[in-house]
Amino acid sequence: MAPHIGVLISGADRMYCHLLGKAFSAARNRFRVVASACTTAEVIAALQENRPQVAIISCALQEGPQAGLRMLPLIRKTFPNSRLLVTLGSAEPELVIESFRLGADGVFSRNDPFDLLCKAVEVISEGHIWANARQLHYVLEAFSKSPKQATIHSKVEKQITKREAAVVRLAVEGFSNREIARQLTLTEHTVKNYMFRVFEKLGVSNRVELVLSCLRQEDNDLEVLREEIGVSA
Repeated sequence: MAPHIGVLISGADRMYCHLLGKAFSAARNRFRVVASACTTAEVIAALQENRPQVAIISCALQEGPQAGLRMLPLIRKTFPNSRLLVTLGSAEPELVIESFRLGADGVFSRNDPFDLLCKAVEVISEGHIWANARQLHYVLEAFSKSPKQATIHSKVEKQITKREAAVVRLAVEGFSNREIARQLTLTEHTVKNYMFRVFEKLGVSNRVELVLSCLRQEDNDLEVLREEIGVSA
């Protein structure tokens, strides 16, 4: 039986990438390492050539400690079918929050065991979000404190109706179903029905995944980044 999840590995250190690749290769019939990369240009080239199901993007690449984070919007826009798992040297709240804002489907601490990394890759390959309870708390707390009215990613908005979008905006801002019903002059039961329909359309299973799907940050400097690493539109 052939390995069924194609994985791209990245990191600032080639030895790290080599060792991680060997570990994945030992997990028979679960993963296929398609390439490894240590620079932003290598990551893009590997994505273009291999189109992996999951790209493990290290926060730190050879260009700097947050080079991997900086290229997330470009990867998300150029390779929408590859799921993105960001590996962090330290799970500081700011890095976790920024990873999800810029397009990560999951975050993983490099201090956690390899078996957990395998599980993370499998989970996000199935279209789900990966983060532990503390990391999700960081994200939701940051969004709830934001003074800016929540916006919905354009790809999400195209999949739902205007009424569903109104419900989703309030849900993303942290309002309960009862509070949403009061603001939109609906019954709580109607709000629940809207939420269930949105879950089905977006392929998410809970409000946390809904929040992370809706709050992808659009990058206004994609053309600049493309030029820096030699990627055509």
